[in-house]
Amino acid sequence: MHHGFRIAMVLLIAIAVPRLFPRTLLPEFENIVPGRVAEETINAGFDFDVAKNPARLQAEQEEAEEGAAPRLRFEPSRADSSIQRAHAFFDELDAVISAVANQSVEEQLDADDARSLLRDEIDEVARESDITSLTDEMIDYLAGAEERDALRNEIASAFDQLRQGVIRGNDLADIASPNVVIREAETGNERVRAAGEIVRLGTFYRAVQDSVGEALPPEGISLFQQLIFQAQPTLRIDQDATRQARELARATVPQFSGVVLAGERIITQNEIVSPDDHLRLLSYQAELIDRGMAGRGTGFLHSLGMVLIVAGVLGIFTYATYRVRRGIYEDLRSLAVLLGVIFLALAAAGAVAATQSSPVLVPIALASLLVAALFDSLLSLVVVTVIIGILIGQPYFAGLATPIVTVAGGVAAAFAARRIRTRAQNWILIVLIFGSYTVAGVCLTLTGHYTVTDLGVTALAGLANATVCTVLAMGALLPLMEVFTGRTTEQSLLELGDMNRPLLRRLSREAPGTYSHSINLANLVEAACEAIGANSLLGRVGVYYHDIGKLERPHFFIENQPKGLNPHDRLTPWQSAEILRDHVRHGLRLAEEARLPEVIRDFIREHHGTQTIQYFLEKARKEGGNLDPSDFTYAGPRPQTRETGIAMLGDAVEAASRLLQNPSPERIRALIDRLVQERIDHGELDDCSLTFRELRIAKREFAHVLTGLYHHRVDYPAPASRREAAGGGDSGRPS
Repeated sequence: MHHGFRIAMVLLIAIAVPRLFPRTLLPEFENIVPGRVAEETINAGFDFDVAKNPARLQAEQEEAEEGAAPRLRFEPSRADSSIQRAHAFFDELDAVISAVANQSVEEQLDADDARSLLRDEIDEVARESDITSLTDEMIDYLAGAEERDALRNEIASAFDQLRQGVIRGNDLADIASPNVVIREAETGNERVRAAGEIVRLGTFYRAVQDSVGEALPPEGISLFQQLIFQAQPTLRIDQDATRQARELARATVPQFSGVVLAGERIITQNEIVSPDDHLRLLSYQAELIDRGMAGRGTGFLHSLGMVLIVAGVLGIFTYATYRVRRGIYEDLRSLAVLLGVIFLALAAAGAVAATQSSPVLVPIALASLLVAALFDSLLSLVVVTVIIGILIGQPYFAGLATPIVTVAGGVAAAFAARRIRTRAQNWILIVLIFGSYTVAGVCLTLTGHYTVTDLGVTALAGLANATVCTVLAMGALLPLMEVFTGRTTEQSLLELGDMNRPLLRRLSREAPGTYSHSINLANLVEAACEAIGANSLLGRVGVYYHDIGKLERPHFFIENQPKGLNPHDRLTPWQSAEILRDHVRHGLRLAEEARLPEVIRDFIREHHGTQTIQYFLEKARKEGGNLDPSDFTYAGPRPQTRETGIAMLGDAVEAASRLLQNPSPERIRALIDRLVQERIDHGELDDCSLTFRELRIAKREFAHVLTGLYHHRVDYPAPASRREAAGGGDSGRPS
């Protein structure tokens, strides 16, 4: 039943959509086949290209593909890597042998013990470098300085030959082309080279082994062989570039064998239809279908085909949502909104087709705006693609114009919707959508698909569409869908970020220290989220409310305490820890009473994760007795999103920075590094998707904001009147 409801929605829409669009009677050419006498004369109504015979086209394309030279990628840096690994191995050997020698002198080991110790150390270093087949002779060989230098030089010289280009033999096994194209990874330059001239890795192994036959003794050659097998080929097949080259070669094959001009005869009555005549007729029929002027099957089979097409497109979309956006798929209301928005746009498109109106009037921007505001721009683009994919299957919307203008309006709305944060900015949204329609119309005019009159109609219809879609989406439908789905949009976050909200006003009056902390933390989190591409508005608003639970007992938190008055001095560590832990529970209760959305409650429950209240835990340990660490641990959960993860880090950093005696930039950065590393070590960030790169950026932004907050201020001299009143005269002493 869980999946059944979703499948049922898809099928209902698929059955309904074909009925929304008018049907077109289409000419039939089934009775005209090669070898028969034509019963009518058919003349071309317009110019069109004649497609090649499919078998001939396929043969030419395959021939072009086979002739495309494979692409190899030349990476000389791999040779450097092989040389560096070899040098690292010998450097490690030198260090170990030197250390063993010093240890033997310091501990006065006899010769046998020193030799045994040296053998063990050399063997361990060799095994770390994947050299496992060691004999006593090989170990003795590696113990000698001159022998090691000789082996090092031979290995480096062998690896240096990799820079000439070496490839695995298997990579060239399937290459039939006599030539290959080699692309320099560093410069991007390309050169053509005969495939037979490329050095295989096996050939390289044999060549370098033959070259050291007289330079090294047998045990040295054995070591050389094991080390040389670690060489990395510097040439490899570039599958993507090869595929692109073959696709390009295939695409360059002309698909047409000729042109039929308007008025030219295609089929002559009472004459036998030749294969070439039939091929020209099929090309003419295909062009009629592309122009929405012809087709087949307007009965049951046609309707069934359209139902299957729509069901297939929506089925793929739903399955993709299941695989990529599982949360939306599991939330039946959210999925219903997505499918409903698609159906709404298609229903309006059916009305446009029925009235023979401009395709610009299809409200693609409405669907795009709603999805982008409720979910995200990427999902909005997918919805736009689904709608266009279904539209171009309808005869009225066949051709190039419909996808061009609908893509223009839909894409502009998808990317602009996430940036609209005030009602005044809705006019910017209208202008952007209108401008996209106009630019699309200009492009179609330049390519000859539109006349100047069509361009004017497109501009006017685009302005009307942009205005109506924006007003409906942002003013009427979006708030309703937000309530229906329970999702929080940026407009709602802006309302929650109003500092005159009751909870925030209470926080400023009853817990001013916590309020100040939240404001400073909001600056930290917003800067970090903006830098890593997370939702900075959600981060700022979320931390406004993260500590509202402290309103229950504000004086028990240090930022709200007068100097020297700490009520925790009269409590046991267990009681103090319980009070601190309870501010999360109280915050969730206040959030529920205020009907704050779930994304804001996440900041309340996750900003401490499962951290330990270390101060009171240590205090309890000093007092002795039975101790349960869970009494001093927050209930969690750990941060689940990037925004709550940044909030946890910023919360610790902002609070700790207040205690710095001399908040210099260096001390601030050191403090940030320590606090962030502690939370990484304790696994507090394991459940969110923050990467190490994003953490590095966040730490940089934290340091930048805190350095600005605690920057040194110049001491200005007091006014002369104040100095004289204080008895300072004109000493110039700063106040």
